[in-house]
Formats: sequence, structure tokens, C-alpha cells
Amino acid sequence: MFSSKRVFKVGLIATLSLGAPLAFAKTKAKTSKPIVSNKPAAVAKDAKPTTLDELRLVEGDEKGNEEKSLKAELLVSAAEEKAIQQVQKLIKKYKGGPLEPELQFRMAELYMRKSKTDRFFEVHRESETVVNLAPRVVKEASIKKTVQKAVDTYAVVQAKWPTFAQMDLVIFNHAFARQILGQEKEAETLYWQLINKFGHSPLVPDAHLAVGEIAFTRAQFSLALEHFNAIKNYPNSRVYPYGLYKAAWTYYNMRDAHKALKKLEEVVAYGKMVTEKKLEARLDLRKEALNDMTLFYEDVGSSKDAYAYFKTQAGELEVGPILLKMGTMYERHSRFNDQQIVLDRFIHELPFSPLLPKVHTDIIMAFDHTNRIPLSVQHLGEFATLCTPGSTWIKGVAKTDSEAKAIGGDCLASLNDTSLKLAKKWLKAWKKLPSDFSHADASEKAFEIYLHTPGSGEEYAQSRFAYADLLFSRGKFRRASEEYAAVGRMTSPGTIGHDAAYGAVISLEKAVGEKWSNEDEKSFHQLASEYVTRNPKGQYRLDIEYKMALLAYEKERYDEAAPLFLRLGRDYAKQEKGQKSQDLYLDILNIKKDFHGIRDCAKELMKLALEPARETKMRKLYEQAYFLEIQGLEDKSMFKEALAEYATFSKQNPDSEFAEKAMWNAMQLHFKTGDVWNGSKAAEDFATKYPQSPQSINALLRAAQTFEQMAQLGEAARVLEKLAVRDEKGSKRWRELAADFHAMNGQTAAARRLYGDLKTSADPDKRKTLMNKLEALEIAYGTDQTRADIQRQMIDQNIQPQANEAKVRAVELLLEQHKDTEAFAQAKHYLGSSTMSANEKARLRLIHAKILEQEFLKASVKSRAERVATVLAIKTEKLQKVQEALQSTIKFGDPRVSLDAFERLYGCYSHYVKALKEMPVPAGVSKEDGIAFRAELDKLVIPLEEKSVDTLAQAVNFAHKQQFLDGTAARLEDELAKQNQQNQINVTPKLHKPEMVLPVLAGVGQ
Repeated sequence: MFSSKRVFKVGLIATLSLGAPLAFAKTKAKTSKPIVSNKPAAVAKDAKPTTLDELRLVEGDEKGNEEKSLKAELLVSAAEEKAIQQVQKLIKKYKGGPLEPELQFRMAELYMRKSKTDRFFEVHRESETVVNLAPRVVKEASIKKTVQKAVDTYAVVQAKWPTFAQMDLVIFNHAFARQILGQEKEAETLYWQLINKFGHSPLVPDAHLAVGEIAFTRAQFSLALEHFNAIKNYPNSRVYPYGLYKAAWTYYNMRDAHKALKKLEEVVAYGKMVTEKKLEARLDLRKEALNDMTLFYEDVGSSKDAYAYFKTQAGELEVGPILLKMGTMYERHSRFNDQQIVLDRFIHELPFSPLLPKVHTDIIMAFDHTNRIPLSVQHLGEFATLCTPGSTWIKGVAKTDSEAKAIGGDCLASLNDTSLKLAKKWLKAWKKLPSDFSHADASEKAFEIYLHTPGSGEEYAQSRFAYADLLFSRGKFRRASEEYAAVGRMTSPGTIGHDAAYGAVISLEKAVGEKWSNEDEKSFHQLASEYVTRNPKGQYRLDIEYKMALLAYEKERYDEAAPLFLRLGRDYAKQEKGQKSQDLYLDILNIKKDFHGIRDCAKELMKLALEPARETKMRKLYEQAYFLEIQGLEDKSMFKEALAEYATFSKQNPDSEFAEKAMWNAMQLHFKTGDVWNGSKAAEDFATKYPQSPQSINALLRAAQTFEQMAQLGEAARVLEKLAVRDEKGSKRWRELAADFHAMNGQTAAARRLYGDLKTSADPDKRKTLMNKLEALEIAYGTDQTRADIQRQMIDQNIQPQANEAKVRAVELLLEQHKDTEAFAQAKHYLGSSTMSANEKARLRLIHAKILEQEFLKASVKSRAERVATVLAIKTEKLQKVQEALQSTIKFGDPRVSLDAFERLYGCYSHYVKALKEMPVPAGVSKEDGIAFRAELDKLVIPLEEKSVDTLAQAVNFAHKQQFLDGTAARLEDELAKQNQQNQINVTPKLHKPEMVLPVLAGVGQ
């Protein structure tokens, strides 16, 4: 399989193959260069420094070296200027003579040489040192101008002396200069001229290589390959191996990795020949070829055969680095399974390679990338064995004890770096997905390997602390305590040392749980002593002392715990643990049922300058204890005393939350003692004083029922009218019942008023019922005139639900016949009719909603970029219309129709969410704009998803309230569960401090 991106290999080969070094070798004179040395050469004591000594670079002296390099270049530049001037004089002297072409050629060569010096000055134009020391030279230096002079001179030689003896060299160097100026077309023409006219020149293979390079950079790979292959006709040329090398890269860029690999094999074979015949070393390109083979081999070779292949190709060269690079290549392209195969073979075949630590690191990371955590952990263990002092590998690699120590140290450093890196990574992964214990196990093992090597310093302490945290999180509290303690003992008092010492104490508490043995308590005291000794002002010192009291409290040794809590509460009254001590002391009193003691303690605490919240809590506790004390009287059947105390409590604590409960309990006591009249009055008074109480409706209902049972229908009707005002949902029912009581009690005016009010807002069925009751009332108590009036009203109102039902069904039939326009108009017309019942109007409005729903569902969101906003606006507008129609349908109150509307509304929201999520990015939009586009859609999706789920939840609640027995509620609940699972967010619950627990208040809310 070919890589989707071809590589243009021009670095090393381009430098070596442009032909300049070979061409200029014939004419170039030696130039002096600065010599780098760590120390000055030995000289006689009396010898004066030479120019060479003055220009010698000193390692580490950056500014001085820069000045010396500048001086050297200035010397070279001066020499070049003199040489140019000298040649110019000679040209004038021998102008027109046989020496002129040779002198012109020499002049061009000098310009080319000077361009290198100009390059130095151009490169250092940003150097303050160079600019300050030679501002004019730096300013005037120009590679382009100098090379252009050379080009012009080469051109003159070509034009005036075409038979010049070194014309092949002139043409080649002319072409090379053109390349420097970026004039590739002109350079290519010159190279062709050399190839065609000077076929026997030794520069012809160089020219082929240069033309091939030009074609290669233009991605004209077929042409480039012709020239690179042409070099094969010149096996003795110094560019021969470069031609093979470039041909390999050309094949690779032509997506023929097989031929590319074969070419590199030829390069390797040529390199072996160069070595065997002891030819020029730079013609041996085996190392470069072997490295590049890894890229080509990835496309055509099998990972299981990689070792055998590269072992054969490498010959006497080391194959380990090549295999390691092969593994890196697989890793870079996420081919981790292939990387594992190559590295595993490496470990098996090269057991004494010095690269094994790196190999183990890479294979461990490869297994981690493929989520094969157990294998990663296994190799981490093997890596640890490898690095063990005196291991077989270390003995096989090291030659001396000191070398073995150094190798083992480097191995351990690599092992520790890898194990710590993975320990942290796996720990982080486990925290994200706590249910995946494989990451937790792996992290624990990695930490163990890392911590097996004794260490010190902040990173080591932090890592051991993280390991202790991991053990703590996994419930391995005893080991966690030991690790925390070790961190605390190895670090100086500070944040981590303090936290570790405290963590050791807390972990031991977790390990012990509820049952403390003598040995555990001894360990606790030791760890607590270490904490206090190392952290005398530690923030948890109070906590530890508090824990001592808590241990006694938890073992129910209250007489031992109470004085400790009392002292801590007094000494640290303003601190949290001090206040907790106060609370637990109060709780001990509560356990002993000493409510009077709680009242006194809370009262004393309220006298302190407490924070408002704390004072409120104490006041509440005081009131609660007082209230419980009264309840105690009630529990003892001391009802008279309890009634009196409830009254006193309500007067003294009118703003207390228990004041309402006290009044309620007093009312209950009236009924319990048989004083039903006063009980009813008390219930009515309760509802008047606490109208917002959830019990106010029950109180009024109890009063009304009692009055009814006492045959006090007038009182019952009066209370029912109050109940109708308070209970909005049951208002009509209570008013109708009140009207019935008034009617039975002969209070006709009140009955007519209530029936008349109810009739105006009643649905047809209820209106018919009310009209019947009015008729019965008038028959019993009215005159002939009033009876005639009620009968005429019933006739005028045309109470015929069957007729209206037929009209609605006709409209529904139009919709079923897909006559949407006619159905919409008819539904609108009938909706305006006052004779229609709520059920019928709901059905008519649902017809509107269904038609609008279809229009909404058909509206597409696909669009070009410029119309996205318009399309979404249209879609949203249609959604709003459907939403309004469905919501108005629900308001009519018909159970079945309303439930259908809820489900349709949920379906519309869900449809829009899905449409937005699947909405394609408009064509022509950039990747960045596409990401922004998707982010904006997500902002629209989130509230719609919430609306969708909320609407479905409303439908579930509505179905439950209506008590449908056909499985509707269960079906909706299943759908809601699916939606909630999709939108589930893992939120860590907030933990609250334990409050004091008191007995449940008897009688409250009953």
C-alpha cells in the first residue's frame, strides 16, 4: 500500500549531486578556514601568535568565535578582491589574445568563489557583532549580484570562444550558476547542451543527475527517471550511486515502491563493493539507503519478514537501528500491530543489543496504543528484569564494571521514565472510566516498578504520593497508609509531607473500618504522633484529636466522648470541628433523650457571637428540642398539658418552622380528644394563618367533612367555598359541592350564584349537569317563571353533543383523505363555535397541529453556505407554529388528545435534533469554518435535546396522572429511559456534613 503523500528526497543527494564540487575541483584554489579547537595548539614559549592562532575558535566563546569567523571571512574576501583585480588587469593586458578565454573563465570562477563569502555576510546581517565590525561589507554583499557576474562571464566565454578547450566545464558551471539564481529553465538548457555536444565529457553523468533533479523537483518523475537511469551507463562516475539513489526515490514518488526498494538494494550492493574495493568512502550510501528502505518496505513488505530482509541487506552493518526505525515508521502511521511484530523479533534475535531499552519502551507504548494493556504491563516487567543490576543483558553488553553500572543506570532511567509515564496515563484513564479496572491494575503495577528503584526528590515523592492515592481509591487502605507514611517520612514538612502524613492516618481509619483492634489503635497513635510532631501547627491537628473523641463516640462510650466534645466545642468554638464537637455533644444528649438539656445547651450557644447561619441552626435546634419535649407530653397522653404548651410555643416562636406544626398538632389533639367542633374551627384557623401550607387544603377539607358529619351544611358550604379558592385544581368540584349543600340547606340564592358561575366556564357535559341541577333547584324552590326561564336556556343552548361530535368527525375524515387545506379551514371555523366541548375543540386543534407538523417534517435543512441561516430560520418558524398548535391542543384538557399532542411535540423536537446533527457542512466551506459551523449547530442542538426530553417527561407524568391502563405510561417511560441514557452525564454527588439526627416528629404531616 502506497503512502498518500510522496516524499521528495533532495537533502543529502541534492547537495552531493549538483556537480559543483567535481566541476570546481579543476580550477578552485585552496582557501583558509577557521579551525575549531577546544584548546590552543602547543607553541614555543617565546613564539609570537600567528594569524592562524588568532583565528582559532574556542569552544563556548560564542561572541569571540563570531568575531574570529568574521575576521577569517574578511581575510578571504580581501584575497578574493585582490585576485579579481589581478585577473581584470591580466584580461586588459591580454585582450584579444589566446590567453583571454582562460582568464575570463578564471574570472567567472573567482566570482563563484566570492559568492560563498557573500553568503556568510548575508546570513549574518542580523548579527549585531558582524554588522558593527563590518557594516559596509555586510551591506554591499550580494550573492545574487556576484553569481550574476559569473553567469555573464560564462556566457561571454561561450559566445566568443566556442572552441575553448574546457568548454564542457564552462557550460556545466554556467548551468550550475543559473541554478543558484533559480533560473532552472536556462540551467536545464545548458545541461542538455553539455549532454548533446560533449558526450565524452566526464561531466555528462553530473549533467544527467542535475537535469534529473530539476525534473524531480517539478514532479516530472518519468523524465527524472530517464536521466537517473542514464547515469547507469557511467559506472565509474562518482555520481553513479547517487543516480541509483535518486532513481529509487523517483520510483517511490511514482507509486512503485517495489522498484524503489530494488533500486535501494542496488545502492546497498554498490556500497558493499565500494567498501570491499576500498574506494572513496562517500560513494558508500548504504546507511542512507537502509534508513530510507524502512519507508519503502512499509508499503510492500511484511512486518514478520522485516528482520530477515534488513539483516540480509545490512550485512556487516548493525541491523538494530534499522529495525528500530522500521518500528518507528509503523508507529508514525499508527500501525502498532506491525510495530509490535518487528520489535518483538528484535528482542528475540538481538538479545544483547544496546538498543533493547529503547525497543522495550517502544513495544510497551505500542501495546498501550492498541489498548492491549496486559501485554504492555508484561513487557514493562520484562523491561524491569532487563535493567536489574547484574542481569544477563547488562553482562552481555558491558565490558567493565563501571560500564555495566553506567548501562544499568541508563536502563533504569529509561525504565523509570516509561513506567512513570504509563502509570500516570493509566491512572488518568482509570479516573475517566472507573469501571475499567484494567487501567487501575496496570497503573498500580507501573508505579510499583517505578518505585522499586529507591529515589528521592520532589518527582519521586509526588509519584509515590500518587501511588498511595491510587491504592486509597481502590480500597487498599493499609498499603495506602504505608505508602503515605513513607512519603511523609522522606519529605520535609510542607504541603506533600503534611498531606502524606495525614493521608496515612486517614487510610488507616479506612482500613480499620468500624472495628478497631488494639494493634490498630497503637498504629493510629503512632501515625497521629508523627503527624503532630512533624506538623505542630498542621491544619488537621484538631481533626486528629477530634477523631479520638469520635472513636469513643462510635463505640458508644458516650460518658468518655461527651466531655471531650464539650472541651473541643468550647476551645474551638469558631472552627468547624469545634462546632461539630458541639453538634455531637448535643447528639449525645439527644441519644439520651435529654431534650431539656438540648434546649439549655442550644440556648447557651445562641448567646455566643455566632455566624448568622450557625445562630439560625442553634435556634432551630432549640425550637426542635422544645417541640420534641412537648411531643413527649403528648406521647405520655398528657393532652391538656400538650395543648397548652403547643399554644405557648406558637406564641413565643411565631416565625419557627415548628409553629405551623404546633398549630397542626393542636388541631389533631382537639379531634383526638373528641372536641370536633373546636377541632374544625382550629382547622379553619390553621388554613387562614398558613394559606401556603401544603396542609391548608387538608385542614379545610377536614373541617368541611366534620361540619357535614355534624349536619352543619351551611358551615360546611362556607368552608368549601374557602377550599375552592385555595385548591385551584379542585375549585369547580368544591364550589359545586358547596352549591349542593346550599341547595339542600334551602339557601337558594347562594346555590343559584354558584351554579351560575360554574355554568359559564363549564364544558358542555358539565353545563348540562349544572343546568339539570338548576332545573331541580327551581322545581323545588322556584316559581313558574324561574322554571320556564331555566328550561328555555337549556333549549337555546342546544345541548346536543352528538351533533358536534359528527362535525368534528367530518373534519377528521377530510384530514384522513389528505384534503389538508379544506380540513384546516373547517377546523378553524368550528373552533370558533361556542357549542363545541373541550374534547371536540382539542381534536379540532390537533388537526391543525398535524397539518403543520407535516409541513415542518418536510422542510429540509440542506443548503448552500449563504442560505443556511434562511433555511434554519424557516425550519425553526415551522417548528414554532407546530409547537403553538400542540400546546394549545393540550390546554383544552382532554386526556387522550393531550397525550397525543405531547408525543407529537416530543417527536418534532427529536426530528429537529436529528436533522441538525446530520446536517452536512455546506460545500465549499473550509475545514476551520466547517468546525465553527458544526459548533454553532451544537449550540442549537443542546436546548432542543433538553426540550425533547423534558416534553417526553411531561408526557410520562401526564400519562401517570390520567391512570391509563393500556400500557401507554410504560411505553413512554421506556422511551424516556432510552433518551436519559443517551444524555446521561456522570456527575459526582455533593457530600454534605452530617447533621444531628433527631427523632421524627410524631403527628406532623399526618
